[in-house]
Parts: sequence; C-alpha cells; structure tokens
Amino acid sequence: MRISQSNLKNGLGVAALSMAVSLISGNASAGVTDADIINDQANTSDIVHYGIGPQGQRFSPLNKLNTDNVQNLQPVWAFSLGGEKQRGQESQPLVRDGVMYVTGSYSRIWAIDVNTGDEIWEYEARLPDGIMPCCDVVNRGAALYDDLVIFGTLDAKLVALDAATGKPVWKKTLGDYKAGYSYTAAPLIAKGMVITGVSGGEFGIVGKVEARDAKTGELVWSRPTVEGHMGYLNGKENGITGGKANVTWPGDMWKHGGAATWLGGTYDPDVDLLFFGTGNPAPWNSWLRPGDNLYSASRVAIDPDTGKIAWHFQTTPHDGWDFDGVNEFISFDYQENGKTVKAGATADRNG
Repeated sequence: MRISQSNLKNGLGVAALSMAVSLISGNASAGVTDADIINDQANTSDIVHYGIGPQGQRFSPLNKLNTDNVQNLQPVWAFSLGGEKQRGQESQPLVRDGVMYVTGSYSRIWAIDVNTGDEIWEYEARLPDGIMPCCDVVNRGAALYDDLVIFGTLDAKLVALDAATGKPVWKKTLGDYKAGYSYTAAPLIAKGMVITGVSGGEFGIVGKVEARDAKTGELVWSRPTVEGHMGYLNGKENGITGGKANVTWPGDMWKHGGAATWLGGTYDPDVDLLFFGTGNPAPWNSWLRPGDNLYSASRVAIDPDTGKIAWHFQTTPHDGWDFDGVNEFISFDYQENGKTVKAGATADRNG
C-alpha cells in the first residue's frame, strides 16, 4: 500500500481523465448517510453512489448543463491515472463536498480536489503474486458511507479508507485469490451495509453476494448463487441456495459452478430488494454439465435483511456460449391504466 500527497505538477500521463466540474461545495465535510445515498439522484451537487443512486438509473435533474450549452463545455483540468500501471479505466468517479474519489487499474484510488485537479491522497493496494483476474485489471468504482471510502481489490479484498486521509480503517477478505477469486465491481450500499459480489467464474469459484456492516466490515450474511451451497446469516446457517444440490447440476458440478456476481448490483428501497446478475456457469464446456445450472446466467432478487433469494429469472439456462447474465437490473416505475407499476429492466447478451 502507498499513500502519497502531491499535486498536478507531478505530471500528466498519455491517458488522462479530463473533465469540467461545476458544483456547489459545502464548507464542511459531512459523513454520507443512507438518506444521502437514497436521494443521490435528486442531488445535483454531489454524486455519492455508483450509478447516481442505488437503483443505478444514472439520471440527474441538473439543468445548468443542457442541450443548448453542452457544446460550450471545455476541460478545466486533467488528472492522470496512468504511469507504468496504465491499463483499462472503467471507474465512475464519486464527488462529496468538493472532493472526487476515483479508482484506477491495479486496485488504486485517488482523492482529488474538484476545483483544482490537485491530488489530496492516493492509496495503492499491495497485490500479491498469483492474482487471477480473468479480463483485465480494472476497477469500476468505490462506495462512500459515513466518513469512509470503500473499494475492492484484485486479490479479493474489501478495503475501507478514511475519506480525509486515505488511511486504512478496515480490510476484509471476499474470497481466496489463489482459488481464482477477485473483485473489480463498485460496492453497493443499502441499509447501512456494503453489498458485494465476486469475480472468477472462469476458474470454477462459487459466485456469491455478501453484506457487511459498512462501518466495521463485519459480515452480516452470505448468499451463494450456485444451487446446493449453504447461506449464512449472522454466522448461522440460513438455508441452502435452491433448496438442495443436484437438481439442475449433475454429480459434483455444483461444487464449482461459477455464476460469479462480478458486475455488482442495484437496490430498490421501495420494494426493499437487492438485484444482482450472475455470470457464466463453470466449466465452460457445457457438455459436462447437463441441466439449467441454476442460478447462473440469471437475475436474482435478494432480501437485504436476510440474504435469502426472493425470486430469480434465468435468461440463459445451461449457458454454453458465455452469454453471462450479469447485466444490471434497473428498477423503475411506469403508469399503466392509471396505476403505478413497480418494474425493472435488464439487457442480455443472448439477444
């Protein structure tokens, strides 16, 4: 781990994060609350959650920037996420009280002054040899809660940093990186908990969704996304996913079933459910695993209080084409016959 204090004079890389920032910043920093996160979409001064709110709709009512003046938008400053570790960059920045938090490849994160582009602090995870990220070394973003910045690392760790200093507050293990587990998604915050998935379906890991106390990192519940595996709530057994093993998997295939939750999830506070997509089943050779292979290539709705699956929809039973199924489930309301319908939509790579 490396924490540094520097500014923009340290140089710009070939690939730079360039943006114009226009926001009203408060004079004092305040901890991010559950209410702040739920109302993120309505706030035009800060962005405190991935997807601009836990539903992931990515819509802002901001009207200062519009179709009439967007052509006048110009860069104000640039900040490099490059250097010798420059690789894919897929992070959505978060902004709180005039500070931007953005993650980069190889499990790095920065706090940046939005008015000047100056670096406030940097944290770089110490990654061990032998990590197995299947598909580049990216990171999709962080989460904010209270006075913490929380993000995941390629060796399947979840790290909480002090938002003001970048110093570690707690660190938890999501899975054994030697067994193929890794983490690249932006964590989800719901009801005071940080909710995470895992990557590694290509290596025969068992996908799962887990909830931890956001302030302490202590595990609240764990729900595997492969049929036959036991879930846990507050350290006690909480029911087998799917009820029992070998219903949609042959032999012992369920023990290494994939169904990784590698893209992260969403949360709808009105229906009080988490939504996660699951990836390809393992192994890739579908002839070895006849059956639907639940709950791979599916969308699962999970009770945030208990970690139990409320419902599921499998978009590609017995996926043998790597269509995956992790694409986000975005909840929304629409009107039909004068009534409000609570609905959700998701896109899939199976056409």
